[in-house]
Amino acid sequence: MTTLLKIALIAPFIGFCAPAVNADPVHTYTAQERAAGLDAPTQVLLAWAQAIGDKDIAAMGKLVMDKANDFTVFEGSGVNTGWADYRDNHLAPEFANPDLVFQTYAFDNISTSQDGDLAYSIFSIKMVYTYKGEKKSRTGRGTAVMVRDGDTWKLVHLHTS
Repeated sequence: MTTLLKIALIAPFIGFCAPAVNADPVHTYTAQERAAGLDAPTQVLLAWAQAIGDKDIAAMGKLVMDKANDFTVFEGSGVNTGWADYRDNHLAPEFANPDLVFQTYAFDNISTSQDGDLAYSIFSIKMVYTYKGEKKSRTGRGTAVMVRDGDTWKLVHLHTS
């Protein structure tokens, strides 16, 4: 069964089967927790959030399926299909903006389920940043779908709001 077909079959049930994510209070994963054996898909999400906070596109590229259109992102009302589309048309312009400075960008309260080579996670997003000199904070929600690619897990879909 293809990866996209598997995603299409499980996506409608993620919200019903996964526990609710409560963004307040936010549980911040410590370095000790990450080192103490969090599952590999959860570690991918933590690495993704770290790379966003660091504005590190190269690190993000190592965490996604980058073959053709294997990676999709729904962020707010925006849609990107394929790593190149997301990288070039969303991340690069956003990260190049000197007015955007992250103090905190973290995924917390991560709940991950795994079945064979497919995993999905729901999580809360905590952002503290400065934009055009004004300090802002925001809490959001996310859903991620990952597949095992050899010995590593790769993001194939990310939906954040």
